[in-house]
Amino acid sequence: MLTPLKTSLDNWDEANQFCENDTPEGAVAIRNPAKQSEIIGFQRHHSKDDMLAMIDTAQTAFASWSQKPVSERAALLCSIGDILEHHRDELIALCIKEAGKTTQDGIDEVREAVDFCRYYAQQAIELAEDDRLEARGVVLCISPWNFPLAIFIGQVTAAIVTGNTVLAKPAQQTSLIALRAIELMTSAGLPHGVVQAVIAKGSEVGSIIIPNGHIQTVIFTGSIKTATMISQTLADRDGAKVPLIAETGGQNCMIVDSTALPEQVVDDVISSGFQSAGQRCSALRVLFLQEDIADTVITMLKGALAELHVGNPEQLSTDVGPVIDQKALESLNAHSDYMKTHGQLLYQCAISNEENEIAQNEAFFFAPRLYEIDNISVLKHEVFGPCVHIIRFKGDEIEKVIDDINGTGFGLTMGIHTRIEQRAIRLATLSRAGNVYINRNMIGAIVGVQPFGGRGLSGTGPKAGGPYYLTRLVKEKATPDADKYNLLPSQVDALVSDAGSKAEAELLMDRADVAEKIWRMTELNQRIAFVRQMLVEMANIDSIDDLADDLNRTLTAANSQLVAVEKHLQKPATLPGPTGESNILYLENRGNIICFADKNVTFHFWMLSIVTALATGNTVISVVSDLFYDQALAIRDKFVTTGADENVFQVTRLGHLTTLLAHPALSGVVVDSHCDRKHYISDRLAERQGAILPVISSEYFDNLIQRLLTEKTVSIDTTASGGNTSLMTLDEEN
Repeated sequence: MLTPLKTSLDNWDEANQFCENDTPEGAVAIRNPAKQSEIIGFQRHHSKDDMLAMIDTAQTAFASWSQKPVSERAALLCSIGDILEHHRDELIALCIKEAGKTTQDGIDEVREAVDFCRYYAQQAIELAEDDRLEARGVVLCISPWNFPLAIFIGQVTAAIVTGNTVLAKPAQQTSLIALRAIELMTSAGLPHGVVQAVIAKGSEVGSIIIPNGHIQTVIFTGSIKTATMISQTLADRDGAKVPLIAETGGQNCMIVDSTALPEQVVDDVISSGFQSAGQRCSALRVLFLQEDIADTVITMLKGALAELHVGNPEQLSTDVGPVIDQKALESLNAHSDYMKTHGQLLYQCAISNEENEIAQNEAFFFAPRLYEIDNISVLKHEVFGPCVHIIRFKGDEIEKVIDDINGTGFGLTMGIHTRIEQRAIRLATLSRAGNVYINRNMIGAIVGVQPFGGRGLSGTGPKAGGPYYLTRLVKEKATPDADKYNLLPSQVDALVSDAGSKAEAELLMDRADVAEKIWRMTELNQRIAFVRQMLVEMANIDSIDDLADDLNRTLTAANSQLVAVEKHLQKPATLPGPTGESNILYLENRGNIICFADKNVTFHFWMLSIVTALATGNTVISVVSDLFYDQALAIRDKFVTTGADENVFQVTRLGHLTTLLAHPALSGVVVDSHCDRKHYISDRLAERQGAILPVISSEYFDNLIQRLLTEKTVSIDTTASGGNTSLMTLDEEN
């Protein structure tokens, strides 16, 4: 099979060789990152007028496309998957020449793109059974260069199958792949105006397209810095809150204890850290080795690295190709200089002689490196390339390692290597990573099998290739007729803390953050019991009837919500996969939540938001106006009398809101969509540095449950125990 593929790749290469004189007027040459003298195509940048015209075209196309039956849209996605498979070799060649990928990476890229088409087609049909939902409108998709086909196709197909139209902005480094993909989609029957490619600088898209009121959702994969800028631009817009689905990388770690199989660890470290030149969001960056086995594993890693061939990715023998461009190379070289005084270089691969000569002038090869550092704080940012950093730890400090990893704020992928099953599950539970891999590598998430995405600094969710992704690309039909966002100065002043109340607000969140670590680990049945008992006791609160429009209705709905939460969380979803592999999707709490209520928020919504947040494992600080305050304190007292930690549910006044919104431990805010302070809250959250936090509203309380949860995929190689199988049942205290 390799011979016909290599022949196809060579034929494509011969047919797509250009020289400087072939460059059309006004176009820019696209060059091979492994050989910059090699031009493989051209691109023209769109002007401001072009982009505005595209928005109008997309808006016009939305009127008809959104009314197409979902079966028709799903069938189109299946046809797109078929045509991508038919053009597999051509697309692999583009991945090699434009993105610097190896042949195997190109094969995997096409497979993932096809998987997205077929998976989202089926998911859309299931989602359409809920007739309370409808398409959002025009969606802006901003895709990266490291997965120029798979992520591009995943974003675009998810948006169009739910009835939206798309402006697709591929990375400038890999626009040819995206343009060819759209040509193939069109040949499969994609109507005019449903998907349009925007070829422009990111800054121009940020200043022209994102502020435009027709853009109803943004899907982005890239840096947290850029995602924050997008969030701030969206928050500055008038009108309803626009969803941002962002995936923003991570400081991905693997923990290896002394029971792990060294040979397997080495294989998984090499693939996780160095495949694709380390240019994957999921790639391994930090390897924690228990000190008892560290020297042995390091020696074996050096030997494995010595076998890697770093060179031209068009050669089938190449293991590691170039990094994407000069900027990436300079960043890695700067890190190499930094590590001269902040770590120890354990091993550096050689670049093959042929490519080394080229690299000196016109290519972007960076030799893979293995470092040792003292602690994870040495790394000030994600190192996006073929560098793995080793940290040693003592056997009795393994849970502190998890705390250190969680403390970075990132939460994308994590690897665990141990033959003690109890330990593996414990560490996976404590981890705040979105994807946890046990006794296997950390890359190559499969659509529908290992839904991919993180939390905190690593993204907003929902997970791509998972059952909840499409839900953010539709909206509830029952929405407010008009959003009033212009607050009077007195309304703003009421939300701002003075020096004394600022300290009080910070203490509230600090207490909640400590309590959250225990509350989220509390058994579901116990959490439900605490909340249910609170509801029983609420009926005995004097004056509660004066606040509630219909107390019996609210209590009945709250108890029904507890049943729904219990059903939603009682059993994690077992996902399909090959024999010898377990893939389970867990739903976990977000963290520390503000439930907001002023005079424009109904008692019914406020009470349901508190009940849902608590039952799903979140701590709650309810920020309320004077209208709610006395009753809120009384309800909170009833919760505490159940035996729950008093800091799991706290109540405070409006004046603490601004300070609480800026606190780094905050995880999100629940507010009624009719509340006129919703936009103020969105603005304050967008001003934050760090994780992009959600403003959670829902007209339907079953949807509120999912918005208050995050996803975690745990993937286990169940064949990888090896050796003494009795180790799998050892208690850690023995």
